[in-house]
Amino acid sequence: METKTINQQLNMLFNNWKKARDYDDTKFVSDGLVYKKAPWKMEKEQDIAGTNVDIEIDNLWKESPLKIAFLLKDTPDTWGDDIRQWMILDTKESAQARNLSGGRVGRTGFLPNIAKMLFGIRYIKELECENFTDFKTKYKERIVKAWNELPFALVETKKIAGKPKVSKEEIQDFLDNDGEFLMQELDYLQPNVIICTCDPQFDFITTKYLANEIIEESDKKVYKYPCSPHFDCCLWYYHEKNIVVVNSYHPTNRGKSQWTIFERVVSPFRKLLADNPEFFKKM
Repeated sequence: METKTINQQLNMLFNNWKKARDYDDTKFVSDGLVYKKAPWKMEKEQDIAGTNVDIEIDNLWKESPLKIAFLLKDTPDTWGDDIRQWMILDTKESAQARNLSGGRVGRTGFLPNIAKMLFGIRYIKELECENFTDFKTKYKERIVKAWNELPFALVETKKIAGKPKVSKEEIQDFLDNDGEFLMQELDYLQPNVIICTCDPQFDFITTKYLANEIIEESDKKVYKYPCSPHFDCCLWYYHEKNIVVVNSYHPTNRGKSQWTIFERVVSPFRKLLADNPEFFKKM
């Protein structure tokens, strides 16, 4: 019997999800392991699950010591799409996504901020920089390279395309109604790092998805960032399962500086590296 890739399994889950909830297929957002550049020209989305591109990202993910999933809110567009294909289409927008610059990619900072966090976590043991500006300048090319090579997952909490801004109440409603499906998606992905981008997500992951997992109080790294502005940092380390959950900002620039978006995630990982170096031993 042929083994299905994670994205193939997610496609089957999404079909059941849409049927069970009677969701409009044109507004449903598919997500999971983000594909890298395809070796052929794709001008529009198509089903590539099971192809070499899909198998390659599947293998990269399973072999990676860090399986980082960014738990997002929802897509700001009014139509559904497959966000796993954002970087592989033969379009101007896809090229901007790969290069982390230009157009909406540059304006919102959404993908560039995720890329910086991805790089900062993966290479935290070797980072040497005085400040965030130094980090961006020193590692600019490596960040883009890592973005196009390292496996990662993007998971929309609210699977129905919406509007430019979504409230915490709307996210909570979706978690209440569709949480079981979201937990199934995470079961397929099996991430060991989950970056939450709003409070309802963090509460859902810690009180429902990981409700039966043991965590010591000393492994809850909650503190005020030592430099102004003193925002809250929050990372929970489930030692027995070797899973890390972080509560942070949504990665768009709106109302926040890039360095606070970066530091609210990477600062707790520095503390984790100091307190629990065993988490990083395979890196």
